[in-house]
Parts: sequence; structure tokens; C-alpha cells
Amino acid sequence: MTVSNGASASTSAAPTPPPGSTAGPSPYHESSQFRHWRYSRARLAALRAELNEKSKEVTARNMDAEKEAQRSLGQSFTDPPPQTTYLSVDEELLLVRFYCKQASDICRQGFGLSEQVETTAISYIKRFYLKNSVMEWHPKSIMPTCIFLASKTCNLPVPVDKFVSKLKGFKPSDILDLEFLVAQSLSFEFWVRGADKALRGWSLELQDQAKPPVDAIQRALPAALDRLQWSRYTDAEFVYTPSQVALACFRIANAELVDNFLEFRYAAATATEAAELPYGQGLDELLALTKEIEGVIRDAGKGEFDIKKIKEIDKRLKSCTNPEKIPGSALYIKRKAEAEAKAVEAKAEKAAKVAAAREADELTFGGALAKPAVVADDPFAPAPAPAPAPAPKAE
Repeated sequence: MTVSNGASASTSAAPTPPPGSTAGPSPYHESSQFRHWRYSRARLAALRAELNEKSKEVTARNMDAEKEAQRSLGQSFTDPPPQTTYLSVDEELLLVRFYCKQASDICRQGFGLSEQVETTAISYIKRFYLKNSVMEWHPKSIMPTCIFLASKTCNLPVPVDKFVSKLKGFKPSDILDLEFLVAQSLSFEFWVRGADKALRGWSLELQDQAKPPVDAIQRALPAALDRLQWSRYTDAEFVYTPSQVALACFRIANAELVDNFLEFRYAAATATEAAELPYGQGLDELLALTKEIEGVIRDAGKGEFDIKKIKEIDKRLKSCTNPEKIPGSALYIKRKAEAEAKAVEAKAEKAAKVAAAREADELTFGGALAKPAVVADDPFAPAPAPAPAPAPKAE
């Protein structure tokens, strides 16, 4: 079981593997998740703040454009909402985490999908909202699309007609129209390494001692899996490795069990004068990191949310959503008409270029060869095909 060092701050715009977390031989360390979806806490906070500010600016600008579009279409226009209506970073994050919990419930209760699909879908939602704001794309629309896409990338696809039949108010087009947007926001990197396999790996690792406490391990496993579920609503997967998260979940379930095992493992390494430290780091460092992750998971609670607060945020979101993304809004209709007109213009321009190229070819090489006319007296003309024999008459 490999436990890499934790993340440290990064100043670049694109995520990079944190110092001390050098790539190893495991599938995780060779994955796009390790290379492109690892952040420090500071970098995550900065990224979300930048995205929130940019979204406010774009939405405010498009609110003014919506007012002008309403006026041009002869509609009664509404004034843009005040700046205080726009969502804060924390409010956006709370809404995203609420819909991560909804995704979990839908996967388990609505479709009976595997844990892998559930883990993948939740990761897709969280990754999507590192590139997009809820003020542009409401999680209520994105969440089902992430589940649908995850079922396909995990090789457990659900036909779209069957999928939407279990979602109230959704049509197949509501899912399919957003699928490319979600995939693009994920940079087409669909592989997700959850901590569930690492957790089961630790259940075997803990037995690797002289007198393994098998009963204690088996009793702790369900509680650890429960904590793992909580961790999915946090940023743990962006900051720590799956094995680190899994170890923290086990320690929450039974700290004495984990601490005794780690002391045994490090004592054995000292006695044999092993060249490398177990898990690539000292015991104190590993325990400090594990306790840090435990705090993150405990702060998430059991996925319980203040529904009253969620409804208040959602109500405000309806008045500060980018109108360009709302089907039926005046700006949406205007931009769609402009896009269609541009497509028609591009098509006409392409047709004109093809015609001009054909005309240039005719000037250079002559026109297209025409089939020669048949002359009645031409002795070299092919003989006409014989007429078909008449059908025999019935007796």
C-alpha cells in the first residue's frame, strides 16, 4: 500500500502534482487524475474565487444584454438584479455539494448503479464546477448528465430513454445536449480513481502482522466505508491520494486499530534497518497527515444539509443565472437566431467558393465532358438493345 505525501501550494493556473508526490508505478500515479486534478487547498480557493468573480462579470454583462434583447423583441423588460443577489464562493460550493449528495441518492436508490459509477459521477460534478460556475450552469441540469456519462465511462451504460424515465421533467435531449459540454469541461479525462479500492486494500494490509485482529478489522470496515461516503462531498480527492483518504476513513472508524498497526510496521522496519521508510514517510508525518484528512471528512458531516438555506440560495440563483444559458430568454433567442444566421451565411459562402472553384476549373481545363448525341445514320454507333420478347399469352 503506497501512501504519497500530501499536496502543497501551487501558483500555476494549471494543476500540477504537488512536490513530494512524485509519480510511482501505481495506476493512480500514472493517471490524468494525478497529473491534472491535484491541487493545494490554497489553489482550490483561489481557483474558485477567480471563477466566481469572472462569472459575476459575465452574468452582469449578459443581464444588461438581456434587457436590450427584451426591448428589441418588444417584451416588457426587467432590471438586472443587484450585486448582492449573486452567489458567493461558499454558496456555490454548498449547492454543488448538495447536488453531489443528490447524485449519490439517485445512483443508489433510483438506478441501483455500482459504487464505481456513483464515485465517478460525483467526481465529474466536482470537476465540472472547477471550470464552470453554478451561475452559468445549474447543478440540477448538470448532475443527471454526469451520472449518465459516468455510467457509460464505467461500461455500465443506461439507455437514455430509460434513464430519463426515472427523472421527473427530463427529456433525452436535456441529457444529450449537455453531454459534450460536460466532457469538454472534464478535458475528456474520464478515468477516476476513488478511495474505495484503497480502503479494501487497507483492510488486507492491516492483517499483515503476527496476530492480526481480524474481528476488529471486519467490524471497522462498514464504519470506514460510511466515512468514505462522507468524504465524497469534500475536496479530499483534489488534495490527497486515494490511499491517504482511505487510511483516514479507517482511522475514524477505529483509531486504536490503525495506530497499533502503524507502530508495528514502523518498529519492524527499524528492527530490520530497512532502506526505505514504510509508506515513504515517517510515522509522525503520516499520522499528522491522516488526522488532517480526518478533520476534512468530519467537517463534512453525514451529507446533511440545511434545506432552508439551500432553497434560499436556489431562489436567488434563479434571478442571477446567466440569461445566455436559459432556453426561452430573450438573449438566448437572440443569440440562437444570430448563430443560425451565421451558419446560413457560412453555408452560402462555402457554396459560393465551391461554385467559383468549379468555374475556375472549367476555364483552365474546359467544361465537363458531355455525352455525345446519338446520330441516326452513324454506322459506328452501338446497336440498339433488342426489344424484350412478349410475354406468352395464357391459354
